[in-house]
Amino acid sequence: MFSTRNEILARIHPPLFMPHPYFKGMETFVGLRQWSDKGAVIVELPRIRIEIHAIDYLRNLSMSAASDDNALRFQQNRYRLWYQVDGHGILHNATRASFGAARPGLLGVMDLGERHSYLHQKGAFECFLMEFSLLPSQQAKCYWNSEVEGKRVLENDDRLYFENLVFDLIRVIANGKELLGLASISRILEILVVLFGKGLLVVNERQFPENKAKSLVEKAKHFMQVHYTDLHSQDDLARECGVDVNYLNILFTKETGKTLYKYLTGVRMEHAKYLLEEKKYPIVEIAARVGYPNGNSFSRAFRRYMRQTPTLYRTTQGSGS
Repeated sequence: MFSTRNEILARIHPPLFMPHPYFKGMETFVGLRQWSDKGAVIVELPRIRIEIHAIDYLRNLSMSAASDDNALRFQQNRYRLWYQVDGHGILHNATRASFGAARPGLLGVMDLGERHSYLHQKGAFECFLMEFSLLPSQQAKCYWNSEVEGKRVLENDDRLYFENLVFDLIRVIANGKELLGLASISRILEILVVLFGKGLLVVNERQFPENKAKSLVEKAKHFMQVHYTDLHSQDDLARECGVDVNYLNILFTKETGKTLYKYLTGVRMEHAKYLLEEKKYPIVEIAARVGYPNGNSFSRAFRRYMRQTPTLYRTTQGSGS
């Protein structure tokens, strides 16, 4: 028997909500930010390591229809679970240039390094978010390649079950009475089980040496997606993968059609575009954030990649939330 959202919320000690520290005009549950600020929660399983970096909830009961200028924007170096509790809008994957309707019950995962935005259309807006990473465990004799496989709308009992997990997790964190973090971890694992069970997140085992080329390519991709800011030499990448850099570059180009340099540049440019769209940082700071030594080298790379200057790109894009 499932509890209703109001029944679970009634068991949370007041006050329930506070102004969101990052998203203007939004509220979040009291206690969630403090929980996330403590650092990643790590669960080590026999062949996979799960890291939960942040849990968030966005609420605006009087949110009006949004324009692109005040859309909610997201980008991260981890996966981001998105579950729409209330409201109707449009989710835009700017990296893949794809759009999808967002309505109550929508469950999906935003891929690492990709730019997304949400444009609200009607109704009160409420959304649950969770940032997490999936990595091979220390005992694993393989490399895990995790892939996002889209999104789906939960209906009927599936929706009630998932919302029970979400709000019970929020209740445990907000009340601050769990034992050794076990209560929240158990609920987080149940949430991840839903993602795997619904096929929204797929983890493939790349065995060595049978699929060595693909394994090395996936490992190189992941390393660049996470370490693009401080990766200043391909030798660091070669050491991470345990092979000669020239050999790795040949394998990578054969599998992806791009050199290591071109792939890394693409990762950096996606993050640069997001920061430029936010209009919060000067060019020289954006350069440092995406791995360039100074503003001039970043501007030259951006101009080659986008056929326009960073300043022109920023003036033609909507501002962040």
